[in-house]
Amino acid sequence: MKVRADQLPAQLKKSIAPIYIISGDEVLLCQEAADSIRKAAQQHNIDERLRFVADAQFDWQDVINENQSLSLFSMRRMFDIQIDKMGEKHSKALAQLGQSLSEDNIILLTLPKIDARTQKAKWFTQLESQGVFVQIWPIDANRLPAWVQQRAQALDLSLTRDAASMICERGEGNLLALSQELEKLALVHGQGVQIDAEKVAESVADSSRYSIYDLSDRLLMGKTKDAMHCLHQLLGEGVESSIILWLFNREIQTLSNLLQSMQSSSFKQACQSEKIWDKRVPFYESAMSRHNKVTLPYMQNYLALIDKSIKGLEGPDSETGFRNLVMMFCGYKPVVTELDIPA
Repeated sequence: MKVRADQLPAQLKKSIAPIYIISGDEVLLCQEAADSIRKAAQQHNIDERLRFVADAQFDWQDVINENQSLSLFSMRRMFDIQIDKMGEKHSKALAQLGQSLSEDNIILLTLPKIDARTQKAKWFTQLESQGVFVQIWPIDANRLPAWVQQRAQALDLSLTRDAASMICERGEGNLLALSQELEKLALVHGQGVQIDAEKVAESVADSSRYSIYDLSDRLLMGKTKDAMHCLHQLLGEGVESSIILWLFNREIQTLSNLLQSMQSSSFKQACQSEKIWDKRVPFYESAMSRHNKVTLPYMQNYLALIDKSIKGLEGPDSETGFRNLVMMFCGYKPVVTELDIPA
């Protein structure tokens, strides 16, 4: 059964399915959907949670064996499995897992964004037929101000349309950052207050903190020293590594998409297809002058190593990794990284 993210709470109130599949590239919405499923599982007395992060070296037999064994501590367990990049190995394992689902265990499967072809694959349709598929769609730029206003209402804030638009303009689609901005406004102004554009502008002007958007600007323009200083400030202020990782991933992926689109269209047309705001086009034009089909995949592979490190697996220290990425983004490849060392 396929449901939208906003339909998930109603489904969870009715019953708990043996498997939930979450797929999409909106980090915040995927996290919140997963959190709501975990909370519902606890309400159904599923207290034991087994966490797995499936990378290329992951041994699926551990999951399959655990799923077939009885728990020593509880009657029912949740298998919380995250896959960042799909591959044939994962597909085959999921097909096998789908043949042994039971009411004793709940599977929470978080996947990257999957295309229509994958959704028609036998292994996927088998899993979907036994549970719930939550497909997370990006929020269109035209609907983003309304989303921000609804989000503000949940914090007992009232945002004017102009205030919501101003927040969206700074956030440029980063839902994690937009959510944090709203939480900051709630702390500063208190509950039950109407926030207009002037209050938002004052909040921005009064804040001495660097924002994730500042780092984006400096990276795209190749301002190495300024980008390093901004990264240092963000890390010092306790900004979560996952948010910084998201920013690097978003910008590198956007540049990769632009490079691919430019094989059959102009740079301007490529920017339009990526829905890049007009005032941001010069930033991406600057970045594209430094990168190509060699540098971008290298950064993507290095980003994957940092992602492993953040998740507690082997990989470079995240702070060192982010600094290396700043250098790479600004056009200065380190002499050697973990990618260049033979396994």
